[in-house]
Formats: sequence, structure tokens, C-alpha cells
Amino acid sequence: MNRVKIRNKSNNAVLQYLIVSETEADLKAGKLSVGTPIAHALLGKKVGDKVTIIVPSGEVEYEIVEITL
Repeated sequence: MNRVKIRNKSNNAVLQYLIVSETEADLKAGKLSVGTPIAHALLGKKVGDKVTIIVPSGEVEYEIVEITL
């Protein structure tokens, strides 16, 4: 499990997620399933990387601020 903090490049909102297995996922608790588009976009990235994530409302660009175990 990894905890990742990302910043929305358009509005500077910072989000923090714990990437977990499908069975542990609970978005309200900040636990993001490894199978989600957001987690897929973040896997293999490092702090400072920018990722574009496709969400229902379109594309959102984030910067990875912090990754912890």
C-alpha cells in the first residue's frame, strides 16, 4: 500500500489517497482501489511527475506532491 498526495494543476486542490486492493477500497475514507483510472495513472510515477487523469467530466492534470509507504 502506498499513500500518495496529488495537486490539481487547475485549482491547486490537494488530494491524498491510500492505494489499496479492490476489496479494501473506500473512497470516502481516502482508500483508492488499484484498479481505478486514477490509481492506474499514478502507478510507476515519482514525486514531481505530472499525470493527466480522465474522469467523467473530462481530463484533469495533477502533480504528484508526495509518496509514502
